[in-house]
Amino acid sequence: MAEHLKNETDDSGLFIIPETDDMPDVPPYIMPDYMYDVLKWISIIVLPSLGLFVETIGPQWGLPYVDAIVTTILATGVFIGSCIGASQISSMGR
Repeated sequence: MAEHLKNETDDSGLFIIPETDDMPDVPPYIMPDYMYDVLKWISIIVLPSLGLFVETIGPQWGLPYVDAIVTTILATGVFIGSCIGASQISSMGR
């Protein structure tokens, strides 16, 4: 077994991970943290809430195509959430 792969533990019993210079650097995210947070907030909170609001209030005000509007709002939220989720997962594998 290679010298840097030995199973060494500290006093608490946790494995010690040796620091080596041959580990690849993880590239930074494509989007800044604040943009990720804003898009996540929009896809998880804002768009589902807006969809429910339109679904509830739209027919009362005679808004045409309520179902199509709500479907578009919710699909947009899922799309944004999927994009930032896929970005998060792909960056973890690097």
